[in-house]
Amino acid sequence: MRAEREKAREALKTLINRMLSELGELGSQTGRFHESVGRYADVIEKADSLESLAGVVREMVEETRTVQALVQQTQSRLQEEHARASELTSRVNELEGELRRLSSEVSTDQLTQIANRRGLLQAFEAERSRVERDDAPLAVGLLDIDNFKRLNDELGHSAGDEALRSLAAVVSKSLRPSDMVARYGGEEFVVLLPATPVDEGQQILTRLQRSLSGGLFMHEQKQIFVTFSAGVTAYRMGESIEAALERADRALYEAKRTGKNRTCIG
Repeated sequence: MRAEREKAREALKTLINRMLSELGELGSQTGRFHESVGRYADVIEKADSLESLAGVVREMVEETRTVQALVQQTQSRLQEEHARASELTSRVNELEGELRRLSSEVSTDQLTQIANRRGLLQAFEAERSRVERDDAPLAVGLLDIDNFKRLNDELGHSAGDEALRSLAAVVSKSLRPSDMVARYGGEEFVVLLPATPVDEGQQILTRLQRSLSGGLFMHEQKQIFVTFSAGVTAYRMGESIEAALERADRALYEAKRTGKNRTCIG
């Protein structure tokens, strides 16, 4: 698709340049015609016989016909090329839209409609560049739904899927516009909290945990309560996201071990 888009762009550029060239040639021809008109006017003014006037008229008619034919031909070509340019422009726009859609799908988890691992890595690289440029803190959190296997076993996988979708929606809605959440795999989610010290990140996730106390979603006319445990850590300059998540995972394990539905710092 990218190759076809570039091909269409180059064809459009070539077409526009050809149209400009044809307009320039037409301008050159009509400019010479205007010069000829001035010359004919001088000849007519100095003519002393009908024969000489008749000769000038024949030349004028012939040159006028030539210029008229050239204008008509150029106009016809320009109309065709304009139509082709419109088709190419539409094709370029169509391809760019399709590329944006595919890029979004590749970076989006189809179940929860939030970022997947690929989307997370893209966002992390952007945040890492910002952190290293501005020397600002970045908190990285790892969330895991509590008792997810039991939820699947007791209510079925459809309920488990609904729990994942609902949690993703609640987290996305609750976080700040600058924050992002991604599904890391299974029932695990990663949150990136830019310009956030790790203790503040812990407070944000703890508030989010408390906000779920009103019930997460309805299943077969029953309100389903779901909690999550979390580990949060401070990004360290120059490290990979895997290194940060390894610390967050140890903190998450501590949160699970000490009662669940809480956030620990790693």
